Amino acid sequence: MGILDFGFIDLIDILLSAYLMYLAYTKLHGTKAVNIIIALFMIYVMWLIVRLLDMSLLSTIMNKIWSVGLLALVLVFQQEIRKFLLEVGDKTYISNFFSVERIFRNVIKESPENLNIPEIVKACTEFAKDYTGALIVLPSHSHIENSISTGERLDCAITARLLGSLFFKNSPLHDGAVIISKGKIVAAKCILPLTDNPDVPQNIGTRHRSAIGMSEVSDCLVIVVSEERGEISYCEYGALCQDVTPTQLTDKLRERFSIADYDTETIREGLWGKVLNWIHS
Repeated sequence: MGILDFGFIDLIDILLSAYLMYLAYTKLHGTKAVNIIIALFMIYVMWLIVRLLDMSLLSTIMNKIWSVGLLALVLVFQQEIRKFLLEVGDKTYISNFFSVERIFRNVIKESPENLNIPEIVKACTEFAKDYTGALIVLPSHSHIENSISTGERLDCAITARLLGSLFFKNSPLHDGAVIISKGKIVAAKCILPLTDNPDVPQNIGTRHRSAIGMSEVSDCLVIVVSEERGEISYCEYGALCQDVTPTQLTDKLRERFSIADYDTETIREGLWGKVLNWIHS
């Protein structure tokens, strides 16, 4: 490809490649996966040198290694691949990338939220103040029936008082996670999968490990309140964000779960208004 042959498709090709490389860097940066990639790159360079020097025995051995390299990479990076696919497949991630709300911000009106965010934040704030441990799971789109079936099924409105009763230390349902779905408390005393990520610090307790584990296998946002430190944390896609303020928790919940009411007539009128104003300007 010469300089004069450079076209629009080539520009798109370069931009997409750069974006994929940036995405891979942001997902792997700070993990042990970076060291593994460096080691694989060094092995690849050695393989090129072996082929260049025509070392038949080593070349045959390394060819066999590379023949199963793809499967080995999938096994080694299974956690990272799973988190990446969950995040990319999440409707929130896609909507942030192709945000209709950003394009038509003034013609899309906010509807009442199904998720009672103020009550959840109020409950978590009280838990932190009283040093009450809590674990709250909020799925975006994942089906987590297996986790729901491990606890006691409920069908209750979301209130701070009810959440406080569920996580009260003498309550029979306080040990385990509460799952909130479709604007309802659907289960309590649920058992969540523990993370097996070796990068998780040793001082992280079982409650936080459960939150990380659940967020690794689903698109759930998991809220944790530490019984020992009285801190609020949340976890998504295997990443734990510790010691957040009630305001930060509110912002995160609104980012993940706010619902925009895409009223057809409002958008149509707004768009026609924009077009007519542009024509007459």
